Amino acid sequence: MIKTSGKRCNWLRSVGLTMLICAGTLLAGNGTGELAQAGTAVQQAAVLTAAIHEPVIPRGKTFMVTDFGAVSGDNKDDLPAFVQAVAAASAGGGGIVEVPAGHYYLAGPLTLKSHIELHLADGAVMEFSHRPQDYEKHIVLTRFECTECYNYSPFIYANGEEDIAITGSGSDRQGTIDGSGEAWWPWVGASVWKNCYPNQQEDSAKLKDMGNDDVPVEQRIFGRGHYLRPILIQPYGSQRILIRGIRVKDSPMYNISPALCKDVIIDHVTIQAAGPNTDGVDPDACENVWIKDSLFETGDDCIAIKAGRDNDGRRVGRPSRNIVIERNLFKNGHGGVTMGSEIAGGVDHVYSLYNVMDSPNLNWAYRLKTNSQRGGGVTDFYAYGDTVQRVGRAVLTVDMAYDGGDVGGYTPDIHGLHMEKLTVNAHHRPLATVFTYARNPVYDFTWKDCTITDAGTSGGQIFQLTDTPAANIQLTDMTINGKSRSGNAVF
Repeated sequence: MIKTSGKRCNWLRSVGLTMLICAGTLLAGNGTGELAQAGTAVQQAAVLTAAIHEPVIPRGKTFMVTDFGAVSGDNKDDLPAFVQAVAAASAGGGGIVEVPAGHYYLAGPLTLKSHIELHLADGAVMEFSHRPQDYEKHIVLTRFECTECYNYSPFIYANGEEDIAITGSGSDRQGTIDGSGEAWWPWVGASVWKNCYPNQQEDSAKLKDMGNDDVPVEQRIFGRGHYLRPILIQPYGSQRILIRGIRVKDSPMYNISPALCKDVIIDHVTIQAAGPNTDGVDPDACENVWIKDSLFETGDDCIAIKAGRDNDGRRVGRPSRNIVIERNLFKNGHGGVTMGSEIAGGVDHVYSLYNVMDSPNLNWAYRLKTNSQRGGGVTDFYAYGDTVQRVGRAVLTVDMAYDGGDVGGYTPDIHGLHMEKLTVNAHHRPLATVFTYARNPVYDFTWKDCTITDAGTSGGQIFQLTDTPAANIQLTDMTINGKSRSGNAVF
């Protein structure tokens, strides 16, 4: 059931973080219009999170999947029982669909409806089929790499719904949603799967062309005979979404990717996957998102904020904005807090607060990536109070050379990046690598009151800048490698 737990996860307790006490400091507000008067980044984020609404689920109505025929551990398809339980709850005006302890096998996707909470008891496992043929009859409106299309349904899906929750206890025995992704990963046709056939390469290129050529979405039909991997959990065009206290593992592609949604809370979730593009949480063209107290060990970006791809993203024209990311632990992954690469609709007002980044297998703590075909941009990104203990390549990167570089006519705009009160051990990696174009350098980029140790490569470079002047990066009351620094980023 939906609960607000005062317990910390074991991993959070182990790193000794102090929970941010919000009582008495939350400010009333409805959006970015009040943020300029809200004060610090922490206060601005509190304005935003106070305005995010949790789903309203009717209490006292529980629908046990076992009452509809689900049997733990019998290796038979339990999907019909889950579908019937959701239908019964929906017909009754909503309620809780309860998954008791046990192992349940679903040979196909599950679609949630408004005012329903899917609750996994401790020890409950929902394992989804790895067979594409089990999804062939379930082709739905979704996004593949942020381009709209009809494809295999995400394994847990909702479209145009409101007040939806997927919950567990958040304990060590928390319920698990297993995407059986290993069987799907060869479809990427790249990296260690480079010589695997069939793969998505042809279909992915075809869909990109459809988006850029404004082919009507209704004609972008994939699924059977095609090889675009589905997402594990995706609410689409929905509002008031809560995912709390569960473990998510091994999606075919992105693990959790709300698209075109408003008021989304991801809380005390453990995400573990090692396959290609197995991002943890990817809000795509979403507004009012709060990701907190969660653990990320992923095969790609831990959190990647997106806003539509190329022409298709510009056609839809929806940004991602008002996103608060706090008290999470980032382990394996490409980037911890990432924006891009598909940000044609733009990203603004993102807050990274009191997170811990700690793994040599985490390439960057903060990653901003795009190019002049994808376009878009990032404004008003705030990192405050984060602890960066280990990263593999650099603490922060801005990369406009991503996937092709300066190849289009949509110059990105990235400015308003503010780093404050960070504690960083860079392990001899650069503090920031910035690659832009001469016509559009990053600007309004500040570092304030941070303590940085062991920054710089073997050649001594602390900031590696291409076409962004050092004067565009301002340092205030910084301690870098034991020395006080203020002024611009010339070293």
